[in-house]
Amino acid sequence: MKTKTCIASINPTIGDWSGQLLLVRQIIDAARKADARLLVLPELALGTPDARDLYFMPSTAQYAEQVLADIATQTKGMTVVCGMPLFHDGNLYNVAAVLHDGMTVAFVPKCLPACPCEEDRWFARWDFSKTELHLGARIGKFDRTTAEMENLDVFLGELSLCPEVERGAVLVHLCDHPFSPNQYRRALSEALDYSRHRGVTVIHSELLGCLDGTHIYDGGGYIVSRGGIETLAPRFVLDRPFVVTTSDDTPKKAFDPSLAHFKKSGSCPVTDDDYVFCEIELAIVLGLHDYMRRAGVEKLCLALSGGRDSAMIAILVSRLVALREPDLDEAGRRQKLRDLLVTAYLPSRASSSSGTQTAALALAQELGFECPVIPVADLAVNAVTSVEDVLGRAMTWEQDDLALQNVQSRARSLVIWTLANAHGAMLLTTGNMSEAAVGYATMDGDASGCLDPIGNLPKTLVSRWLAWARGFHGIEALDAVFAQPPSAELRPLDKKQSDEDDLMPYAVLDAYMDCFFVRHMSPREMWQYARTNLAEFYASPDDIRRDIRRFIQLTTRSQWKRIRFANGFRILDFDLSEDLRWPCLQAPFVRACDEM
Repeated sequence: MKTKTCIASINPTIGDWSGQLLLVRQIIDAARKADARLLVLPELALGTPDARDLYFMPSTAQYAEQVLADIATQTKGMTVVCGMPLFHDGNLYNVAAVLHDGMTVAFVPKCLPACPCEEDRWFARWDFSKTELHLGARIGKFDRTTAEMENLDVFLGELSLCPEVERGAVLVHLCDHPFSPNQYRRALSEALDYSRHRGVTVIHSELLGCLDGTHIYDGGGYIVSRGGIETLAPRFVLDRPFVVTTSDDTPKKAFDPSLAHFKKSGSCPVTDDDYVFCEIELAIVLGLHDYMRRAGVEKLCLALSGGRDSAMIAILVSRLVALREPDLDEAGRRQKLRDLLVTAYLPSRASSSSGTQTAALALAQELGFECPVIPVADLAVNAVTSVEDVLGRAMTWEQDDLALQNVQSRARSLVIWTLANAHGAMLLTTGNMSEAAVGYATMDGDASGCLDPIGNLPKTLVSRWLAWARGFHGIEALDAVFAQPPSAELRPLDKKQSDEDDLMPYAVLDAYMDCFFVRHMSPREMWQYARTNLAEFYASPDDIRRDIRRFIQLTTRSQWKRIRFANGFRILDFDLSEDLRWPCLQAPFVRACDEM
């Protein structure tokens, strides 16, 4: 590729049009200083893909066009491709604007898949049989001052939908992809294959950050040519609102060069397992960093239970400090973590074990933050006593099991909320996707909080990540965490409460979650699947029927809880809060269960 090129990852704020204009101006200045003749910004760099129903407001497209008109004047002697919303002929389109030498020379509409998609809610589909000035399927060749740009082509949409381009062409490909594990490697592999088979250069730029508090973009841009990697942009960058990478930046040799800039903090992966778990860590850390920045939050609060979910979040917050300031020494890092994270262990007299307290305090000591012990037994006892006075009887575990469990959880919530408010901290909740699927949470109790960083992770993945972190980051206190079976610790100790006794083994629950939600299997199909793949967990086919019936009954009656759960980051390809659009009230598939 003859023309020097810059790809820009940009972390804009939704609705901040003056801020977006300033960012793009700074990016153009950086590209000009690098002597680049072509600058590529992401799809919807103006507006962002997560503005959603803001696109129904006419002012959104008007502001985008005003910003575009301003930045066009900054493009003397260069070509800039930038994604934006465009109102045209009564419709709103998702387009790539092509600016050249101070003018807007073309708009390229997005090519959407034939099947309906979420974007149809906001953007019209362009009729690619039309050929109108400045609005067509492709740029073609337009007047340029530099001969190097004659082979430029632009495509907006999934690369698999891209039509044939001339051999030797430079294809600017815009299509934002929110983070999911291994998604970057899949996209890069597809671009390499495309460029090899067609003999072209493919240039891609990606958004960066957690723009709406849910979706995370890793900033992974690249330039590939004829099957070879020329340039990779760094991913998961925390300390800059944009990153400009030039075609002269040769990737360093590493397992994943796009993660090489985290090597100082010890986060550069070595094996395939390292890669996946490191990506999950970096995505959640970037999400936390961006969420706090946009919300104006300086402190986080967490109830540390000694269990796996809260342990994972505590470790991720400590990694946020290490990744945000990798040059800090150990003492400086621990002090920063103490300043950032407020925690407490909240035991109940009857139900909290010495093992979980030991695990919680050991983790706090090893990572370097304070974890006071604040008993909640008196709060729970006072609440029960007040209700007993109204009932005119004593509350017992035999008759009032659920009420007596929940009052402890809500007592803990009262204390941790008070602690968070006293510190001006944002309270993190610790629910995982497995618990959310079956409603295994106390509303206004352990479900309380502003943000759930791991809400999209099933319990089995939480456990696997912690096992990886034990070795990769050398966190010895996790041994004490793993020594405790997952438990809500709400019943008396002599009842030996465990999550898996209350529900079913998490490996089974997570498998049913995949079958029912993702694969849309019927109860009978789930039963057939379990007989083949989960037989080791069961003594008889009737036991399988029992668990499937229980899973379906729990999940169908828990939609009202899921609607109320705290917002969280989308990490996996499937997310309960976005992809499971169920009514709050419905029949629990009883007839279908009877057909197993």
